Amino acid sequence: MLKSLTLENYRGFHRFELHDLGRVNLIVGTNNAGKTSVLEAVHILEALGEFGPIWSTLSRRGEDFFEESEASRTRYIDVRRLFHGHEAIVDSRLSLNAETDQGHDQFTALITEPTPDEQADASPLLENFEPESVSELPPLATALALRWKNTQTKADVSATVDMTRRGGIASNAVRNLARGTESQRIPIRLITASSLSPDTVGELFDQVVLTPDEDFVTEALRIIEPSIERIASTGTDRGRPTYSRTIGYRGGLFVRCSSIGDRIPIGTMGDGIWRLLGLALALARTEGGILLVDEIDTGLHYEVMENMWKLVNETAKRHNIQVFATTHSRDCYESLAAVCRDSVSENSEVTIQRVERGKTRSTAYSEQEIIAAAQRGMEVR
Repeated sequence: MLKSLTLENYRGFHRFELHDLGRVNLIVGTNNAGKTSVLEAVHILEALGEFGPIWSTLSRRGEDFFEESEASRTRYIDVRRLFHGHEAIVDSRLSLNAETDQGHDQFTALITEPTPDEQADASPLLENFEPESVSELPPLATALALRWKNTQTKADVSATVDMTRRGGIASNAVRNLARGTESQRIPIRLITASSLSPDTVGELFDQVVLTPDEDFVTEALRIIEPSIERIASTGTDRGRPTYSRTIGYRGGLFVRCSSIGDRIPIGTMGDGIWRLLGLALALARTEGGILLVDEIDTGLHYEVMENMWKLVNETAKRHNIQVFATTHSRDCYESLAAVCRDSVSENSEVTIQRVERGKTRSTAYSEQEIIAAAQRGMEVR
């Protein structure tokens, strides 16, 4: 479990530290303070040897571009956006470090000189150009050196991927990267509004069908709709072309309610049910790992948030999951305070971490401080 997290030269942070982390951590702050960036940093750091979190982080934010030729159209992610100040010059370096209950985890990314092969490929382009014409040359490639280290598993995974001077990395450049083994990685999952696609939720649900987790998921949905008896997938709509999906399409998932005779498409029951379904499935499939949830209260009415936090807190303890979530909502943290009142622990397993622009360290609130702030109506967001 992460005890502290330090970000250096990463996105909007020159240097920033979160400290006194617990099992459940709610990250608060104003818009553009870096709350989501913290979740993405944990995802990159703990996804040992996996380039996928870097690719998904940049593409999800629209930090990509296309280059076209007569033969093809290639998509690139813009890696410069990960570096503080968006500089992608040679020797630019960022690092993510975490102190854990088992040791130290580290991720570094370094922009390096072109490899000898790349320099050889580029040299003919330079031979016939005068100095004033060099700006007309195609951008020379550099490289991005990546390294993940984990003291608990003694894993040390390195990879180098080609990139352009514009900071672009193409999808075909990452296919053959070395990865850590399954035994070296812990389960880690990032939930955003866009990540809860019908196909993703359907695949997660297929993994819990006819297991004890199926009952857990159904019970979670009863937080919003107590009459739900069962949820099931027909599987017939999976893979339906995107253009044919109507607004509210929910991937062939249906629910049966005690108050209604016929089955109901889950999309009929609103976004709150869908969001809670995704959260419950993610909890069920992240045992022993880390769950990251952006805007955890999205789609949820304030009256159900306390039960949502009970679900998260109790499941995190039972299945040894560390949770990081973000919110803008006062109702969300006050509901968390109500859960803290019911089960205060000596080691403060629940924290609020306030992120503020211009500061180098989060303001951490323990369970007792969360309760006191809610009782006095103090603003902690």
